[in-house]
Amino acid sequence: MKKFLKFSFILALAVFTFSCSNDNTDVIPEDPQNNNEVNAAIKTNFSRYANNAIATNQAQSIFENNEENSDAVGNYSQAQCFTINFPITLTDGNQEVVANSQQEADSFGDLGYFLAFPVTVTVMDGTAMGTTVTIANEFEFVELLEDCFGEEIISFGDDCFTFNFPLSVVTDNGNTVVVNDELELFTVPNAVGFSYPISVTTQTATGAVVVTINSDAEFDDLYNDCFGIDPCEDCGVNCFEIVYPITLVQEDGTVVTVNDDEEFITFLSGLDNDDYFVPTYPMNIQYEDGTQATINSDAELEAAFDACDD
Repeated sequence: MKKFLKFSFILALAVFTFSCSNDNTDVIPEDPQNNNEVNAAIKTNFSRYANNAIATNQAQSIFENNEENSDAVGNYSQAQCFTINFPITLTDGNQEVVANSQQEADSFGDLGYFLAFPVTVTVMDGTAMGTTVTIANEFEFVELLEDCFGEEIISFGDDCFTFNFPLSVVTDNGNTVVVNDELELFTVPNAVGFSYPISVTTQTATGAVVVTINSDAEFDDLYNDCFGIDPCEDCGVNCFEIVYPITLVQEDGTVVTVNDDEEFITFLSGLDNDDYFVPTYPMNIQYEDGTQATINSDAELEAAFDACDD
């Protein structure tokens, strides 16, 4: 399995001091100690939000590079050392379609379809030029692409657990896709999580053990234990997500743009104990039902966090 996210650090955010800005500018307050109560609330809320982002949704986190991986595998049309022979069959994990040209294949690819095997290709260079070769599965196809492009596309390492296939993956539009190996698992476009239960094999002192995972919480426990991520005692599920990018201004006036939860966590973990920053407004948040709200001040941000606890 490819390791997509491995966090080995612990966020010690409780000692960070955040300053307050109630306008829409990047002006740093001269005395960051002035609104201590508001600053403490922002500090606590962002700390909890960041910890929740680490402690939950590990099932979703492993799919974060799927779009990049899918694009890499989908670049077969750019290969100069072979041509794919049409017609070919593509699948979205549920149904199959036939493409009679590269243009049709690209159109289906935009809809989330990927190659179904076997396929045949014609070698375009070397001593085997003109030879037709049958590619039996995704791994042979990746090897062919890597030989052609001269670089690694997707690497699979040895982790403390492996997935047992087939299993089902849920995409962001609610569809369920059946995958049959790791390559399919890590190239499903728009994948956001698993359809449980799934089965994994873990390595123990007494040998391999098959474990059934029934929920995101159980997968979080497995993933965090595997990669040594410390559990968060007070973590829960965020009732909204920050809509990135957001802009933060540090004490020295440095403006930092944060594009996702991973960058936010990295930024926070890199601060010294006495460092602080101010969030700039407006910023948007999105609730579980897809509705968004615009936050225009520290007070509105605090109110949004408080509403999650009601």
